[in-house]
Amino acid sequence: MEALLPFVPYRFRPDRKPPYLRPWMVPQALWGRNLRALLIKADWDRIRKDAYDRSGSRCRVCGGRGPKWPVEADEGWQYDDTTRVQTLKGVISLCPDCHAVRHWGKTMSSGRQNEALAWMCEVNGWTRAEAQRCADDAMDQWHDRSRFQDWKCDISWAVKTYGVTPIEEGDAIAEERNQSFVQKAREQYGSQGNHSSFINHLFYES
Repeated sequence: MEALLPFVPYRFRPDRKPPYLRPWMVPQALWGRNLRALLIKADWDRIRKDAYDRSGSRCRVCGGRGPKWPVEADEGWQYDDTTRVQTLKGVISLCPDCHAVRHWGKTMSSGRQNEALAWMCEVNGWTRAEAQRCADDAMDQWHDRSRFQDWKCDISWAVKTYGVTPIEEGDAIAEERNQSFVQKAREQYGSQGNHSSFINHLFYES
């Protein structure tokens, strides 16, 4: 059993307890700063495909597969709120449903939060109220972290594990993507008047 545990989806492992799945939102200053921007395409493809192979192209959280494509690569980040460093801890495979929960801001912007909340309930064995509290806590944490613009990104895990080298233009690409994402968020939420949104906190509150 011990030898098999690394291959068992999180929700079925006896050594794990819920939440197996929850939103994990990236601070606004780090939007667009990921392996896709910081590495050449061949290196990113190698890392994500290795994650697919390790899981047998099944979701590491629920064991499922998507209807159009089986799994997607998800970067697992750890955040130090004192030093404001985002550190990459690994890349795993997630089905589209689990991935939508993890990327809560994107899911909200597309109006699919009800489906994602239902899936959080299913995977974690939660009530709707418990799932909503978890999502609200994640949003509060995102607001708090997004007050700062001096976040740094540490991808040394990928460098050590796969021997990759960040591209010279990676920072510029990441910054361009960040500005593009922020602009799209402004365009989507800027005209909603007094309606609350996950982006209004940044743009309209001091």
